[in-house]
Amino acid sequence: MSRTTISKGQEGFTLAALIVILTIMSIMIAYTVPTQWSLVMRREREKQTIYLMKQYARGIANWERKFQGLPTSLDQLREAKQPRMLRGDGKWPMPLTGREDDWIMVPPNAVEAQAGGVNGMPQQQGVGVGGAQPGQPGTPGKLNPQASPKDYVGPFVAVRPNATGPSLMKLNGAEDYSQWVYTLQDLKNEIQMQQMALSVPK
Repeated sequence: MSRTTISKGQEGFTLAALIVILTIMSIMIAYTVPTQWSLVMRREREKQTIYLMKQYARGIANWERKFQGLPTSLDQLREAKQPRMLRGDGKWPMPLTGREDDWIMVPPNAVEAQAGGVNGMPQQQGVGVGGAQPGQPGTPGKLNPQASPKDYVGPFVAVRPNATGPSLMKLNGAEDYSQWVYTLQDLKNEIQMQQMALSVPK
């Protein structure tokens, strides 16, 4: 049985090649991993922001159900008891900035109805955010940021993040944080679509 011998010169060449390969890999990792990790964290902050926007919409729905009207401040939702309108104390920092005061209240007239339908269903023109009539889900409304200023006080149907710039995720078709909105009507549409899906015979 023959033995393969490796000269010292070959050993040195192999070691040098290994060092070069490891160096190239280290450079690639140093450039790609932080960028990828940053994108992952940004996407997670966006998911958390959308989740909290939906929680606020549920709180507004709870308020409307109890008082037959819309709340006029975030503190009303946060401080309400019996029943509680929001989970916990409702003092949630806005994940995109990490600041609690970076939520902007959205008045009803700041969301414009869009033409079209949901999942191919024709939309009927009607009253309310989203342009839907009772029994007919509407499409998500489009936010007019000028009608939803940072210092707005009064009845509101949603909260939005105090942030601008392109987003990684879409929310109701919006690809910029300044256009993100999830309203009370969006919540009602989502619940109605779920109920319709459950009622379809299998």
